[in-house]
Amino acid sequence: MKFQVKGTEFSNILGTVIKGFNSKEDNSYVAFKLDDKNDELIITSRSRATFFEGKIKVHSVEIEEDEPRVYHLDGVKLKQLGSILPTAPINIEFSINDKTRSFTIKTTASKYKLPVLSETPLAPAPEVTEYSTVDANDFMNVAKVLIKILSTDPSTQEHQISCMHFNISEDKLKMLATDAYALGSVKIDSSKIDLDEEKDILIRHTELATLLGTFSPGETLTIVGSDDMFGYVDENGTLSLVGVINMSPLDISQVEGVAKDDNKVVVDKNELKSAIETVNKLSPNDERVDIELDEQNNQVRVSNRYGDYIDVDISESEFSSPGTATFATSVLIKSLNPANSGSIRLEFGELEEDTPGAVKLISLQADGSDDTQTTLIATKMMR
Repeated sequence: MKFQVKGTEFSNILGTVIKGFNSKEDNSYVAFKLDDKNDELIITSRSRATFFEGKIKVHSVEIEEDEPRVYHLDGVKLKQLGSILPTAPINIEFSINDKTRSFTIKTTASKYKLPVLSETPLAPAPEVTEYSTVDANDFMNVAKVLIKILSTDPSTQEHQISCMHFNISEDKLKMLATDAYALGSVKIDSSKIDLDEEKDILIRHTELATLLGTFSPGETLTIVGSDDMFGYVDENGTLSLVGVINMSPLDISQVEGVAKDDNKVVVDKNELKSAIETVNKLSPNDERVDIELDEQNNQVRVSNRYGDYIDVDISESEFSSPGTATFATSVLIKSLNPANSGSIRLEFGELEEDTPGAVKLISLQADGSDDTQTTLIATKMMR
């Protein structure tokens, strides 16, 4: 068997599909299937919780009638080759015979060997429904920020309070991330394809990380899923699927109900974030940060337990009972990150000493109005 592919096309498809291979799983595989009738090479990778598949045009095909069309490959080696093979629009030639048990890969200036593993039947591609389409960069930009909220501890990822929740409706895709302490929810525009009613999907941090990618401006993703998988098809026709958590989504109305709108202040998001990060660096053995509302000086004082502090100016305020709220630094930062740059309004609730609860962070638009597509909450700590 011989065939050739274009370097740019092969690199683009392989760069996505190889993400579905997990070298730590014995049953994870990468496979090449040559469809000589349609002059296509189908690249598939699968693990316990993923299924990725892409197709690329081939040319200069030479194959015998009785030759196999499917080959399982060394995924570790293929991943290494993917990083060094040319990404230019030049030809890459693959050739194999049963004696060598490896693909010989040639370019104009290089030659490599790719081991072929024992033959096993390919698992069928999951049957999925096309739910909606979204702007690829809107989806990825939000997902890349919200994933920072999710817990990376494997023991906590099989639960509604530590995962990403996707809610697909007729014209919106809502992404909600929580780790039980911080919560971020952002809605982006979508266009329905096949959706009779709202669809809820929960996925783990590990699977969400596998779906993350980079796209050119203007690209569109088709959001797809089944009972046990969720993902998208990109404009190359590459299918990216990961496993879901078969649980009902968290009712966040209870969490939102904890946050009250007493003691409101508007500050610059980046100034506040910088102040929190700075005082945190000065207290490496204590992960807490205090936020004090200073009505007299119209400031928010950000401090640590060593007495270091930074004052942040308030542009608007409404105090009912000024005081101090204590947070785990990581929780507050994770809740701040998804907000728009510029001004942000913090609603602290009552600030009596040792009062638990949550602060609501209202992301503001450039004109000062509330960004109604974003919900951000950080829980307070006992002082």
